[in-house]
Amino acid sequence: MSQSPFSLDGQVVLVSGAGRGIGRAAAELIAQMGAKVAITARTVSQVEEVAQDIRDNGAQAWAFRADVAAIDDHESLLDDVEETIGPLTGLVNVAGISPILQRGERITADDYDHIQNINQRGTFFLTRNFAARLIDAERGGSIVTISSVGAETGLPRQAAYSMTRAAVEAMTKTLAAEWAHSLKAPIRANCVAPAFIDTPLTEPMPGWYRERVEAHTAMRRLGADDEVAGAVAFLLSDAASYITGTVVPVTGGYGLWSLDPR
Repeated sequence: MSQSPFSLDGQVVLVSGAGRGIGRAAAELIAQMGAKVAITARTVSQVEEVAQDIRDNGAQAWAFRADVAAIDDHESLLDDVEETIGPLTGLVNVAGISPILQRGERITADDYDHIQNINQRGTFFLTRNFAARLIDAERGGSIVTISSVGAETGLPRQAAYSMTRAAVEAMTKTLAAEWAHSLKAPIRANCVAPAFIDTPLTEPMPGWYRERVEAHTAMRRLGADDEVAGAVAFLLSDAASYITGTVVPVTGGYGLWSLDPR
């Protein structure tokens, strides 16, 4: 019997920001589907705990400390992963920081730079460095980057954050076009764009803001991190072999007009 196209057997996948939330859920599911998973975050204790939990459930995971914003450290991280686990085939960009809930005129230059350095600049260079070694080795792969509904929809008090998510979507589409045909082995690049997901990043959300979000979501609730992980794992798999340069929304119908069922 041939291997299921939804299997990730034989893949080696690096997941950034995997200490909690969407990154952790993605790492756990990817490992359950057969991949060897390198999980990274700035907090060593978090990724070590996640890796151990994955191993306790019979899958394969290794923990590495990494700060995506420290772009000079990317090559050593990728070297460590490949020397420990094997040649990388997949990258999942989750590492990022939550929005600063401020009106646009109150966002400082320091606020702006802090968000940009992690969510946009760090993400680009990790993606670039990952792809460069695959291209040099003439092997293909898949990149999945977490974006946000904020890249397409105006989210009040999240201007700086939404700009970073729009930027990674533009990055993804451009790189997908560059790496789909001219390489001996294509590298696919896609985004998953969640709406509001119930994770540590959304915990600081004021109660009144959460109520309004739920009222503007057809499913009338925030999503769960494992509901995003499913889309990520699919895009890494061979079942998505003809999908590149695409943004997959995981929103629960955010922005859809929905009547009260009563």
